[in-house]
Amino acid sequence: MSYHIIHILNHSSRLSVDRGCLVCNIHGKPSRRVPLDDILAVIVAAKGIGFSAECLSALLRHNSIVLHCDHNYKPIGKTVGLHRVVHNELIDINIHQDIFYLKQMWDKIILSKIKNQAYILDHISANHKLWEYIKIDNLDEGNAARHYWKHYFKRFGRLSPGNRNTKGAEDPINGMLNYGYAVIAAMCHRLLLVHGFNPAIGIYHKYRFRSDPLVYDIMEPLRPFCDFMLLRFRQANMRKQINEWVKFAAKDIVFSKINIFGSKNVSFNLAIEKYITSFSSCFRTKTLNNLYIPSLETIKFNEE
Repeated sequence: MSYHIIHILNHSSRLSVDRGCLVCNIHGKPSRRVPLDDILAVIVAAKGIGFSAECLSALLRHNSIVLHCDHNYKPIGKTVGLHRVVHNELIDINIHQDIFYLKQMWDKIILSKIKNQAYILDHISANHKLWEYIKIDNLDEGNAARHYWKHYFKRFGRLSPGNRNTKGAEDPINGMLNYGYAVIAAMCHRLLLVHGFNPAIGIYHKYRFRSDPLVYDIMEPLRPFCDFMLLRFRQANMRKQINEWVKFAAKDIVFSKINIFGSKNVSFNLAIEKYITSFSSCFRTKTLNNLYIPSLETIKFNEE
């Protein structure tokens, strides 16, 4: 079975095929090769990418898909072979949902989100109660969020907005958080499509016009990573404007290292891929035993 998801992140890359392999040529770097038989999908998330017609045909013949993103790196379409849908059984499961099972999955996702928020507050030595909230059987996400933001925003001193503002934020802190969340949402959206999910069908969030509730569901435990990266930037650059983080956000989000199962460090981008792959597996098997959710406890940074 094809299993590699190829992310094209370098602008002006050129894709071609040679002796059964997909070849990616990047200016100034050695070419990279992957056997066509091993490719599940190619995600085009950069500008000026070139394909040969032979390359595109070869990918389709090998049952791969090509996911196309716009200038904001959000998926806008995909190229697939005739009559082909990735993981056909997921479409059926996605539509005919088991409400009890979805609640169990949502509870686990929200638990992971609050744990990641607690790790941040531990990191800044805040006198918080999130670990106490976690011990309660029926988690109150809203109450935990209010408690979290109160302590989190204090670390920005006079820049603190006081409250979390998700739409039309005028203050720089909320503006940068919204930007970082948009980057993570685009990464999740792409991978959900690759695995055959319909992002319009959520497990908790409800559909609204031009919304993707499954993206919002899946990214909840990933939001604290963005929070931590912005706070880290602020602590290391006290004299810079906070909105300068926009220059570093994408690199932070894509290339920060996450430790998996105490033995292997992978980029955050690949950790999200593992997360959504395990999410897909849980949908097919109807068990949460193998659900992997990235933990902020294991984040590492490349100091370059």
